[in-house]
Amino acid sequence: MGDASWTDILSAVSAVIALGIAWIANKAASHANRAAERANATADAVAQVERDRWHHEMTPQFDVTITRLGPGTGQASLVLTFEGPAALERLDEVELEIRDDGYTHGVGLAGGPNEQELENTIWGPYRFKPGIDGATGIGRISPAVPLVLGSLIKRALEDSSPPSWTDRTNWRERYGNEPVRLWVRCRREGYQPWTLTYNVRVINPGD
Repeated sequence: MGDASWTDILSAVSAVIALGIAWIANKAASHANRAAERANATADAVAQVERDRWHHEMTPQFDVTITRLGPGTGQASLVLTFEGPAALERLDEVELEIRDDGYTHGVGLAGGPNEQELENTIWGPYRFKPGIDGATGIGRISPAVPLVLGSLIKRALEDSSPPSWTDRTNWRERYGNEPVRLWVRCRREGYQPWTLTYNVRVINPGD
């Protein structure tokens, strides 16, 4: 077999060099892609932090009071006032819901309450008066309404109803001095919703 010509040698060397250059270019491109991905991920993370910060700063601020209408009446008035932030100006929807006392009330032994009976019980001192201001069912939820800065929502409350298996006197002793626990759910177009919690002590007129 004859010796390879210089032309063949140069061609082979050129091919090897080309492969090397292609490998280096491929590695460079791969590093560049990874760097771009990291940069994009960092930018997305920074943008999310900024969105979360803005959402937190724009969290609606409310003053919530509940006042008994008189001794022995079992009636009370809830007033929720939209106080800020000023830049928010308005809310498209504000929904109020009475939360339970935070304890687990499970289905008991035979003859005890079933799941539906437990769900139909408001485990707390007050409920929204059914049929007033749109409150329906057991009086757990006051339907959503729009609200502008500085305006208020006023809702009628009444004593919660003890379940059939519970003594009314014991029920009043258990919940008579407990705060009313609320969810306040707020929505505004262009913003993520807010869900706020309040534990509101019931005050007597003149306090």
